[in-house]
Amino acid sequence: MLDRIATTFFSSIIILGVGLLSLMSCNPFAPGLEDIAVDRNAVLGNRKYISGLFDWFRSSYELKDTLLYGQMLARDFQFSYLDFTNNNLVYFDRDIEMRTTFNLFRAAKSTSVQWQHYVFADTLTSDTMANVERYFNVTVVLDDQQIFRSTGSAKLILSRENPLDAWQIKSWFDKSDF
Repeated sequence: MLDRIATTFFSSIIILGVGLLSLMSCNPFAPGLEDIAVDRNAVLGNRKYISGLFDWFRSSYELKDTLLYGQMLARDFQFSYLDFTNNNLVYFDRDIEMRTTFNLFRAAKSTSVQWQHYVFADTLTSDTMANVERYFNVTVVLDDQQIFRSTGSAKLILSRENPLDAWQIKSWFDKSDF
């Protein structure tokens, strides 16, 4: 009889100990995990659509995330603009663009881009190539005293391997006042 009482007592202590350990590892003030999976395309933009590429671009600037930004640029990406001072075209390749954007994101307190209306969007000739020109406003805040604003348009050539892939920027001719 004492054996049975001792066994029951020790079993109760073990169960109580396991219960206390599980309560100690639970934070009653932390929110529970949701069972709903978040679709990053719904949050950042779905690059299978041209409008989603621009949403993704905006998100990469707001989050100052070069990993997101780099996913938009094709391997053979080229950025160009007209240097009015020297009256010549200046070209950057993908590596220079990524390094420049990384340094901008690192130095800035905040960055934002607002895409405005389309000048043109030619998607009728191909479902794997597109020519798009769109106006934008960019704001870069370095600190409370240094806020830079720019407006202009980006003339883009977009490409993708097949119609189910995400669009990438192959070429960007910048027509801004920066």
